[in-house]
Amino acid sequence: MERRRPTLSLGTILVVLLPACVALAQESTPQPETLTLRQAMSLALEYHPFLRVSDANVRSSSAAVTQAVAGYLPSLSLTASTSRTDGAFVFNPSFPARLQSYNSLSTGLQLQQTLFDFGRTGERVSATQHLEEAATLDYATARENVTVNAQQAYFDLLQAQKVEAVNEEAVQLATANLARARAFYSVGRRPQLDVTKAEVDLANANVNLIRARNQLHITGVQLENAIGIHPAGGFAVSDTFEVSHLTLSLDSARAIALEQRPDLRSAQARVHAARSFVSAAWAQNLPILSASGTWTWSGFNLPLSSRWNAGVTLSLPLFQGFAISGQVNQAEANADAAQASLDLSKEAVILDVQQSYWGVREAEERIAAATKLVEQAEQNLVLSEKQYAAGVGIALDVTDARLSLSNARITEIQALYDYNSSLLRLHRSMGTIGQE
Repeated sequence: MERRRPTLSLGTILVVLLPACVALAQESTPQPETLTLRQAMSLALEYHPFLRVSDANVRSSSAAVTQAVAGYLPSLSLTASTSRTDGAFVFNPSFPARLQSYNSLSTGLQLQQTLFDFGRTGERVSATQHLEEAATLDYATARENVTVNAQQAYFDLLQAQKVEAVNEEAVQLATANLARARAFYSVGRRPQLDVTKAEVDLANANVNLIRARNQLHITGVQLENAIGIHPAGGFAVSDTFEVSHLTLSLDSARAIALEQRPDLRSAQARVHAARSFVSAAWAQNLPILSASGTWTWSGFNLPLSSRWNAGVTLSLPLFQGFAISGQVNQAEANADAAQASLDLSKEAVILDVQQSYWGVREAEERIAAATKLVEQAEQNLVLSEKQYAAGVGIALDVTDARLSLSNARITEIQALYDYNSSLLRLHRSMGTIGQE
């Protein structure tokens, strides 16, 4: 009898290979890097390019201080020249011109020193030092902004993860409810309408889950942008929302903000710098006393002959076409603008502190109410499911109870998110980021 070789159908091949293919795909897919909140902030401070801009501004301001301080120091320069002359020279009209060639060599040192300029250099140095201080404080503000953005993006991703988990649970509940409705229908305990409604509920739950997962992808990209790096698998977060009772009073928060906010201190430093520029501009009306000296070596051939001279000069501007008065007026206007900008910043800070403070207080109260709401929604769902299983409830009650539970959990997540975000904004408005 002829033996037939066993044949494998396409379905059999797929059953055998599909698990292996899925496992291989999971291994090759980059996994997200899990971060804590502090790790996210540290990475942002290390990699975000915005900080390089602020650091460059600090270095530029430091270089400006060096240039201003140079006005106190002497300047020394070296000059050297050589020339070759060849041609006809007439030494006496009675004699014909004579061809002659010679070299001319010259070198020398020149020293200049301002002895006294009635505070002009000092005011310029003071102004640039205040601008350097402002740039340093701007760098501190930039670090705060980067830290805040990273924390906020972290909270956004954490909220999206939790909302996705709620929607996944809603899908599981809807799936279980559909299976139960089909079972009751098969034995004649429930009508076909219950099965249809359970299928619609499952479809709605799946739509909400799709939206939640899309939002999770978006917030993940936003966290990457806030940190400044883009790993192949993206980021995932591991921390949970924390709630600590705020004991700080509003008056204390305002006082801390007005004292510690680096952008306010930067604005104050710019006011001081602008006033120093006013004094420096007005000092141009005053005389300058300076000393200078030169030592030169020159001649037609080596060795060269040397000579020196030294002197003191006093110069007083008498009339510069109103240029000095125009510079003074411009400097005074800049100083007024800097002061007005400082005053506006103070008002904005006070408003920011108050809004963030009351935002924290409101979120605290909403967290307590949302927690109670979740407890009640859980109890309502259990009761509705028991009544439906006993045949005394309807499918609509179960659907409403399940939807109420999902909404209550999302409301609790939103309250926790709002609390942490408001607390973050409060610390930002007080200038205490990193001091929590």
